[in-house]
Amino acid sequence: MLEVRELRTGYGGKTDLELERLAFPLGTVTGVLGRNGSGKSTLLRAMTGMLPYAGEITVDGVSLRSLTRRQRAQRIAYLPQALPAPEMPVETLVAHGRYARLGLSKTLGAEDRERIRTALEQTELWPLRSRVLRTLSGGERQRAYLAMVLAQDGDYLLLDEPGAALDISHREALGALLRRVAASGKGVVVSSHDLPLSFAVSDRLLLLRRGRLVAEGTPEALVRERTALRRSMDAILVPAGNPRSRYPYILGAEE
Repeated sequence: MLEVRELRTGYGGKTDLELERLAFPLGTVTGVLGRNGSGKSTLLRAMTGMLPYAGEITVDGVSLRSLTRRQRAQRIAYLPQALPAPEMPVETLVAHGRYARLGLSKTLGAEDRERIRTALEQTELWPLRSRVLRTLSGGERQRAYLAMVLAQDGDYLLLDEPGAALDISHREALGALLRRVAASGKGVVVSSHDLPLSFAVSDRLLLLRRGRLVAEGTPEALVRERTALRRSMDAILVPAGNPRSRYPYILGAEE
């Protein structure tokens, strides 16, 4: 379990995020919701060890501070919002996800290559594996970085707006993929502005506002928190009313 206790962190000496206790279990998808500036990205960066913090963050009972950078990368895989386009093929980028697990020779072995291929197939990028990143569309590049994170094979995946550049069909595929990843025993944490997607794929949701937790619970419980959703997201959700819908809740208006 990835746990946060008495966390205080921020930028430029300011406390932009303050949380008492949060737990992110293996085998679950946790959605983190909130407006820009609410602390979503700040939380994910602190849990990777990239951002200094006060308080305690533990990975399966081990302090994050006690882990080396390599050990952190073996346990926690992180997808940031900003995704550059280096002059390299897609497959080379995805291979970067394996570096924390390579031996002294730093040479990819059979298992590494299999992980890379699987990640490319999961993100529907195997046919594009030789394409240079700068020639891809925004959505394809987003999927390439997601493949790199999957190839990393960490116990916990922290994904910051992973569906931002994806079209509807690929967002749906992303949701199904995240459910499969969690079902395999990984802990998945997703920051997203896409409310219907978040409510469809998450086992539990956290709602942040101005660096504080204002609501948490199952999607069913959060739907009833209409005031909190309206204040924190300028939106509410209502049942879709269609049992065949991939999304049980849709953006709605007060009755």
